[in-house]
Amino acid sequence: MLAVTPIAGENMNDAASQPAQRFNELDEKVQEMLSQLKPDHVKTLEYLSTLPKEEVQGLMKMFRDIKAVSKFLRWLIVTLVAIFIGGVALGENIAKVAGWMKRG
Repeated sequence: MLAVTPIAGENMNDAASQPAQRFNELDEKVQEMLSQLKPDHVKTLEYLSTLPKEEVQGLMKMFRDIKAVSKFLRWLIVTLVAIFIGGVALGENIAKVAGWMKRG
């Protein structure tokens, strides 16, 4: 006797329809997030799923630390530039006042 395999989509219970049924069972926020994934994102998630859990946690901690350090350095640079500009302005004004005192 010959076995006839159904064409995908012909039988609603075939294996090809299972992912779509499971997708509908997911939370709306998860469905929205998954529907917005690009192929590059999927490749990245597939790669991350092959790494050990501890390594992924270490990477996340490293990225979090880098973000915190970069914020600190950004504000440190802004502060140093502001101090420099403020020092130059203060020096110019002190020179002006000293010039007024010599004249008057």
